[in-house]
Amino acid sequence: MQDIIVLIIGMAVLSYVCWRTYKTLTRKPSPADKCGGCTGCALKVDVECKTR
Repeated sequence: MQDIIVLIIGMAVLSYVCWRTYKTLTRKPSPADKCGGCTGCALKVDVECKTR
């Protein structure tokens, strides 16, 4: 039973990693977006505030 649970969790993690890798590689940055589409830091908020 424990092996099945570990297998399910491993498959979920692998699926998530593959999905995030796909999204990262296929994202097309717009010329106006200096962060390349990343929303993960406070710098993006700071840059957007200064450019408005």
